Amino acid sequence: MQRVEVVRGVYYDSVSLMRVAQELTKIDGVIDATLNMATEANIKIMSAAGFDLSGLDLRPSDLVIAVKANEEIIDEIIAKAKEYLSNPPWKTTEISQQYFPKSLNGALSMLPEANLALISIAGQYAGDEAMECLNKGLHVMLYSDNVSLEKEIELKNIAKEKGLLVMGPDCGTAVIKGIGLGFANACPVGPVGMVAAAGTGLQEVHVQLAHRGIGVLHAIGTGGRDVKEAVGGITSLMGIEALLESDDVKVIVMVGKPPAAEVEKKIFQRLASGNKPAVLGYIGGELEGDRPPIYFCKELEETAAVTAAVVNGTDPDLARKDLNLKYEHLKELASHFGKRKGYLRGLYSGGTLCYEAQLVASKLLGPIYSNAPLDERYKLPDSLKSIGNCMVDYGEDEFTQGRLHPMMDSSFRAKRMIEEAKENEVGVILFDCVLGYGCHESPAEQLASAISQVKREVGDRVIFVGYVCGVEADPQIASSQRKILEDVGVVLADSNAQAARLACMLLQ
Repeated sequence: MQRVEVVRGVYYDSVSLMRVAQELTKIDGVIDATLNMATEANIKIMSAAGFDLSGLDLRPSDLVIAVKANEEIIDEIIAKAKEYLSNPPWKTTEISQQYFPKSLNGALSMLPEANLALISIAGQYAGDEAMECLNKGLHVMLYSDNVSLEKEIELKNIAKEKGLLVMGPDCGTAVIKGIGLGFANACPVGPVGMVAAAGTGLQEVHVQLAHRGIGVLHAIGTGGRDVKEAVGGITSLMGIEALLESDDVKVIVMVGKPPAAEVEKKIFQRLASGNKPAVLGYIGGELEGDRPPIYFCKELEETAAVTAAVVNGTDPDLARKDLNLKYEHLKELASHFGKRKGYLRGLYSGGTLCYEAQLVASKLLGPIYSNAPLDERYKLPDSLKSIGNCMVDYGEDEFTQGRLHPMMDSSFRAKRMIEEAKENEVGVILFDCVLGYGCHESPAEQLASAISQVKREVGDRVIFVGYVCGVEADPQIASSQRKILEDVGVVLADSNAQAARLACMLLQ
């Protein structure tokens, strides 16, 4: 039996709602439970999960409690949900002696030397808060998404006048003096400085550099729109200037999707006039042919490999040849596991990782459908209904309005994994597992549970290919997360690009 109850005009953050849902699903007799603010995206997701919301007059300011459970306990579960919301069982009853300021001025009174603010609040309020921080002389990392383009342009122009950086909006990752902000990995500090218009793209290069023994001092996130024509690369160019001025940065790396032509020209000209080698890792970019000391790369692992070569004073072309040998060995691995019939389905938490995987797969399989496609002709009409060879970015705004980002909670992605695997025409499922500060304490466990269920229901008809983006020093411990996935039969690759190639090679 299912029950849906609407609580009018209340707001709860997505973390609290997730915790309540998790507590409810631990109770015997509960099949499924979800609590969400009634945004358009959440209504669509709940309906796809089998909850009947038809006929309900819902507004974004309403809370929806939805439960599937045995009939005799369903009233009790609804009551328990409300009880948990008002009195969370996981909160300590001890009164903290530490003072937590309730305002920006209060925070600055405690940390008068602070020069950077990290903002993570609802997008409709984040822009104004960022403006206040700039007026206080603070650099800003604007983690929040759903900030208007007009507000972003206004903020960045004012910041430029003040000599301040605005990293974002939708800047999920940055590293300042070796310290990670937002989603970040525990990698070594070293001579590399990065500017990235891509969160998981930054993480992947950061991790791949760490695997090669190379550290990063600064990684300045910009937000994905910064390199578009409308914004003009304001933060990107300011970030490059800062890295050029730093004596501790020896090599500069750019990461992201290809910028607008005029922005790309400005970036190249400034780097060419600088006094440091640079690696431009534009994923799927058209620029080819290195022009030392500037090197051009089209994939994330390639960007890290070439950067490591530049830092070490070795030949970047040899680094590329070594990568190509690894890709050739993937064919042997695919032969070992045996080909599968059907389509490829990718389920990603990282937007840049999804983008790179599409680029790789489109060269081997042809066009890839997606909610964030390379070509708008292949945009999914409904992100919850896959078509052909398909990859979905579950970190897109449509899935994160009023919900936790999938790097913080993969439970929804795990459910989608089960649904995709049940489709008879699906042969390979490809996914990422991103580790680091800010991410779920064990994302592999959430995904492995779903994969185990698939194995019980459909056997080995579907093969799972994954990539764990992380290092041993991460809170989740990369080797532990890999083992959890390997124990349920996942074939793991050493990079996102390698995982995408292997997944394609496994398909007939």
